[in-house]
Amino acid sequence: MNKPAEPSSSNRRDFIKTTSSATAASVLAGVAIPRVHSAVDDWTQVALVGAGGRGTGAAANAISVPDKIARNKLVAMADVSSAKLDNSYKALKNRGGDR
Repeated sequence: MNKPAEPSSSNRRDFIKTTSSATAASVLAGVAIPRVHSAVDDWTQVALVGAGGRGTGAAANAISVPDKIARNKLVAMADVSSAKLDNSYKALKNRGGDR
């Protein structure tokens, strides 16, 4: 009868070392990345490439952010389908006004 292989303790140790090192590296990376803030007067320019449901929704979310949080403006749109592009433009115009 075959005996089941017993787990190797060195594999567990290696796993713990690797995961703890990876966790420490990810935590320290967050500390080392400088935070960048822009003035509220600055506009963030948003471009939409692909005017399907997901792209239009993401653009709508971007232009719906209140000005006191971020000032986003849709500056360009592109899609291979002119019908989708027109529909997306109309929907975003209704939602975001002049943004």
